[in-house]
Amino acid sequence: MPTATIEELAKLLTEEERVEEKIRETQASLGDIKKKISESLVHRYVAMTEEKIAMPEDLMKEEQSYERLLQALLDMKHEIAKQIRPVEEQIVQANVDYLKQMFSQKKGKLGECLDAIKRKILDCRLHMEEYEQICSELNAVNSRLSRFGAEPIAMPEPLPTTDLGDLIIGCIRELISQGKL
Repeated sequence: MPTATIEELAKLLTEEERVEEKIRETQASLGDIKKKISESLVHRYVAMTEEKIAMPEDLMKEEQSYERLLQALLDMKHEIAKQIRPVEEQIVQANVDYLKQMFSQKKGKLGECLDAIKRKILDCRLHMEEYEQICSELNAVNSRLSRFGAEPIAMPEPLPTTDLGDLIIGCIRELISQGKL
């Protein structure tokens, strides 16, 4: 994934955190102003019996100023969120692409493993044929020994079957019984 994209996301996230902090500060200040206004109104109401309650103009202006600031900060927050969304989508897409590529590579590796297994099975067929050929040659050597009057040498066990599948199954069973598989 491009480093620039990650750096851009980090920058935007930092900026979003700063805006969030400013929003909290502005909301706290606005709460203080509203509290001052309420206290001022209560004090004037208690001090005046029938007079019309007047809101101090400077408190009203200050409240409006903080409300505008809060709205500007909220707008900034939404703008940052709009900027972060495409970067996040790029990151997600890059991860999806990477995982698909990794999946494809692993799938290809599975195919290679299966091909290797098949080659080994075919190699077993060649070794089986070689075993049979060597047995035949040993029989010929024993026959020649007999013609010279010598005792024939004990022959190795012939293959129990000429079927490759049965031979492989038999070998697997033997390896299992020996604790090798």
